[in-house]
Amino acid sequence: MRKPQYSGKWHSLRKAILARDGHLCQINAPGCTGHATQVDHIIPVARGGPWHQPSNLRASCSTCNLARNRTAAIRPSRVW
Repeated sequence: MRKPQYSGKWHSLRKAILARDGHLCQINAPGCTGHATQVDHIIPVARGGPWHQPSNLRASCSTCNLARNRTAAIRPSRVW
């Protein structure tokens, strides 16, 4: 089941963030594909980052977003 935060407003906001960032990954970690298809919360929601604030969102490729989420889970005390 999807989180309610990812419905409604999220769809249009996600499209706007991808367009704003030119569909280019803003993380650029090792293995980056460069083509953004996802949106990443810069300050994770679990650390108090807002869900729908454009300044807390950036375009990311799936490789970078997945790697960043794994790193955050491994090192929960690190703030991005």
